[in-house]
Amino acid sequence: MRTNPPQTQSHTLPSHVICVLGMHRSGTSCLAGSLQQGGLNLGKHHTWNKYNRKGNRENQDIVDLNDEILAYSGGAWDMPPVKLSWTAEHLQRARDVIDSFPCDEPWGFKDPRVLLTLPMWRELLGDFARVGIFRHPLAVADSLSFRAGRRVLTEQQGLDIWYQYNRRLVAEYKRSPFPMLCFDWEEEKFHRRLNAAHSELGLKLLEDSDRFYNAELKNYNFEDLSIIPRKQRQIYKKLCDIAA
Repeated sequence: MRTNPPQTQSHTLPSHVICVLGMHRSGTSCLAGSLQQGGLNLGKHHTWNKYNRKGNRENQDIVDLNDEILAYSGGAWDMPPVKLSWTAEHLQRARDVIDSFPCDEPWGFKDPRVLLTLPMWRELLGDFARVGIFRHPLAVADSLSFRAGRRVLTEQQGLDIWYQYNRRLVAEYKRSPFPMLCFDWEEEKFHRRLNAAHSELGLKLLEDSDRFYNAELKNYNFEDLSIIPRKQRQIYKKLCDIAA
């Protein structure tokens, strides 16, 4: 029987951890890069990706661990498991990642899969700081659908995955609020609200020359909410109300 083992090994926790929460293709890389510009230590991370010109800012050790936990739980990034389970080995690998960061400066990580594996990370880190971002479900579904010029997911599959991630994002915010951004905002509003999040998180505010975000990172703009299927529209509206 799968069980979630208690934390038995003591270790030094970093004093200031910030996690980016959001669905794939929703601006999480842009947000992580902006936080990095404000002084957040991301440790080792990808700075280039063929689907993201500025890199997805992900730590591959964290991505691999999250994937393995999802697989152990009978799921995957595109098939969230019904129940999350992990082993003592998973916990130790997460501790090893945590211990690789300095304890005396803000550090953080970004992997959309964390929305699916949050219970494991919370067991180790407690109530760490979070910042969220979301995007129009059809924009995300469209972005997920194509890789290297070919369709790999249907629009409905993309919408279903969007729903599974973003209902968790809403639930996590309701559990304990945190700054929430919308990747659909126009650039100036995005930066105003981003700097407000930086201030709340204790990071340096960004000057114009520090901006990681630019409008070219967004390839789609959907404004008509009526074209969103009902259950996705309900979650999107909740997120918009949270971020307002």
